[in-house]
Amino acid sequence: MSTAHATSTITGALLRTLVGLSVVEACSIGQGVFGSPVSAAEEARDAEARRGDDASGHDATTSTKSWKSNATCQTCSHAPFVLKQVERMYLNGRVDSNAVSSSIVFEDPAALVEGIDEVREAFRAVQAFTPTKNETSTIERIGDDKYVVQTAMRYNLPLTGPEGLTMRSEVVVCLVPKDDGDKKTETNAHTDPSPYDTLDAGKICRIEERWNHVRLLEGFPFDLVRRGTGLVSFAATKAAIS
Repeated sequence: MSTAHATSTITGALLRTLVGLSVVEACSIGQGVFGSPVSAAEEARDAEARRGDDASGHDATTSTKSWKSNATCQTCSHAPFVLKQVERMYLNGRVDSNAVSSSIVFEDPAALVEGIDEVREAFRAVQAFTPTKNETSTIERIGDDKYVVQTAMRYNLPLTGPEGLTMRSEVVVCLVPKDDGDKKTETNAHTDPSPYDTLDAGKICRIEERWNHVRLLEGFPFDLVRRGTGLVSFAATKAAIS
């Protein structure tokens, strides 16, 4: 095989790979923009009802009622803390190491970033679009260590005019359970060590933004491509935004 032919073959393979990755990324973003809305809170209530009991040992009907009675929780448990941190991240680009785990994960239809440095860079980059609240955010507890924040953020994007673009999202936030932090050093044939430090208990460990209340496309190859996009974005924004 000639050098020119080998180069052409490799170039063609790379182009096909890039096109494939672009299609996957476009499908993920397209789902976020045009997919059918699904309520994270309703998902949690349905899952709780299917389990048949909750932490209090109630039956499915009682459990479902307890979740519904907790709707739009603004002051219970960690809700004020979670809401405050989410708004700080989106509006000011502030990711507080005292509030989030060092191994925090953020994912939306476009990208997946892991670790506090990548997440900080992602929210710092968002500030280039001058985010503001279009409506008051609300929060609901949907699990022992899980919350959903309803947001309506306005961004000044190119070609969107003076009014900008308003994105309505469900921001699903997970906290490190206390038992995960306490069991960090436990290892045996049946139990993997927790990835969280003992001081991480109660901190935010995962944020999933669902654009327009639409669930993310999950599994291979979507997670892999979003992770690649996150790494590229981290390197690019870190170099481009001072």
